[in-house]
Amino acid sequence: MKVGTDGVVLGLWAALPQGGRVLDIGAGTALVSLMLAQRGPALALDAVEIDPGACQQARDNVAASPFSAQISLHQGDVAAFAGGPYELVVSNPPFFTPQVRSADDRRDQARHVAALPPEVLAAQCLRLGAKEVAMVLPWDDHLLWAQPLAQAGYQLYRRCALYSVEGKAQPVRALLQWSQSPKPLDENSLVLRDPQGQWTPAFRALGRDFYLHF
Repeated sequence: MKVGTDGVVLGLWAALPQGGRVLDIGAGTALVSLMLAQRGPALALDAVEIDPGACQQARDNVAASPFSAQISLHQGDVAAFAGGPYELVVSNPPFFTPQVRSADDRRDQARHVAALPPEVLAAQCLRLGAKEVAMVLPWDDHLLWAQPLAQAGYQLYRRCALYSVEGKAQPVRALLQWSQSPKPLDENSLVLRDPQGQWTPAFRALGRDFYLHF
């Protein structure tokens, strides 16, 4: 599984607690967990990944990093995971529809919404005692994910419209963060690249601690 822009932006954007425990659901190769560990030295992270191959790669990545003491990897379905409570749950969930299939079952499991439906993710966040939830989602579908979280008692308080290129009429992704406690809604936008294909100053400022060429 390659490093994806969705995970990178979520890892940069999510508002973190000062300390405590954070859970990464659908951790893949541990990209987001590693970024959060770098941003939050006082955090302890659990990363849950259902695919054995991806989880092994995540273990290797964490072991080779300076953050191995902060991150614990768990292979399996989050529904069977016993942990919590958590200050924050982060997830870059699978969101392709079942009609979009490939010949690779592992790839489908990582990419398709049927592997982790919105109502299941919301229920697991509640079961595991998450105070806050942060996700990156397709702009067109983000309200479908927001409804189960609202029903579980989470209130949206951060929303960022993510544009791939300056001048595009519609965002491609929504960066979202919910809380169990009432907070004023903060809405903004972020553009990744200018019309010439260069990273924008705003994204460079956000990612300068992670991109060496920034």
